[in-house]
Amino acid sequence: MTHPSRRASAIDPLRLFLALSVVALHSGFPEAVPALVKQGLFNGLYRLAVPVFAVISGYYFWPALQGGRAGAYLRRIAALYLLWMAIYLPIYGPDLTGAGHAARTLVFGYFHLWFLPGLLVSALLVWLLRRPGRIGGAAALLAATGLGMQVLVLSGQAQISLDSYRNGLFTIFPFFAAGVLLAQGRGRWLERRALPLAGLSLLAVLGESLIWYRIAGGGWGVDMMASLLLAAPALFLAAKALPGPGDGKRIASMAAFVYFSHVMMMIVASRFGLEGDVKALAVMALCLGLAAWLGTGTRRPVLAFFT
Repeated sequence: MTHPSRRASAIDPLRLFLALSVVALHSGFPEAVPALVKQGLFNGLYRLAVPVFAVISGYYFWPALQGGRAGAYLRRIAALYLLWMAIYLPIYGPDLTGAGHAARTLVFGYFHLWFLPGLLVSALLVWLLRRPGRIGGAAALLAATGLGMQVLVLSGQAQISLDSYRNGLFTIFPFFAAGVLLAQGRGRWLERRALPLAGLSLLAVLGESLIWYRIAGGGWGVDMMASLLLAAPALFLAAKALPGPGDGKRIASMAAFVYFSHVMMMIVASRFGLEGDVKALAVMALCLGLAAWLGTGTRRPVLAFFT
C-alpha cells in the first residue's frame, strides 16, 4: 500500500491555485476574451478545482479510515459544513420559500458549499464499500450516470434539476474514489508518468470543453467531464511528485478559506460598486490576504477553525 506523502509537496499550493480559479470562475474572470477562450476556461480548466479537491480528500481519507479515524473525519466535515451554512444563512435564508426548500438547501448546500455534503456522501460510500473493486466499479457507474444526465440536460433532451446530477454521488464520489484508490497503491503506472499525463490530460480537458460547447450551444455550465477523470488524478500525482513548502497544512487551510469565503467577498465587492475583472481581482486579493493574515502567528487557530 502506498502511504500518503508528507505535506512538503506541491499538493497544497495546487489547492490554493485551484481555489483562486474557483473565484475566477464565479466572477467571470477574465471578462474580455473570445467565447471559445471563455469556454476553455470556465467550462474547462476552471472545472478542475472540485475534482482535484475531491481526489486529495479521498487520498487522505483512506489512511484515516484504516486508522479508525473515519468517524472523526466525518464529524469534522459535517461541523465545517454547518458552520459555513450558518455563516451564509443571512444571504440565502430570505429566499427560502418553505420547509421543503430549506431541507433541500440543507441537503445539497448553498451555492459552492455543495462540495461539503458531497464529501460526506463520498466518504460514507467508501466506508461501506471498502474493497477496491467495489469502489472503482461504483465510481465508474456513477460517473457515467452523471455524465449521461448532463448530456440530456445540456442537449435539451430532458429537464433535470442541477442538484440531481451535480452532487456527491455523481460528481464528487468518482474523484474521491480515485483518491482512495491511489492511496491504496492502485494506478502506480499513473504515478510514474504523472507529469506528461497531467499535461496531456489538460489538453484533453480543453478539447472536451469545446465538445460540450457544441452540445450545449454555449452559455451552459459544465460540471462533469470524462477527461477530468484522468486529469484530476494526474494533476494530483504530478503535484505530489514536485517539491513544495514545508508548511503545507497552512497553505491548505488558506486554500479552503479562499474557497469558502469568496462568495461573501464577491457580494461585499458588488456592494462597493466593483464589477468585472476589477471585482474578480479585488476578491482574489481580499480572500488571499485575509487567509494569509489569519494563518500567521497566534491567529492560526482561527484559520483552522474556519477550515
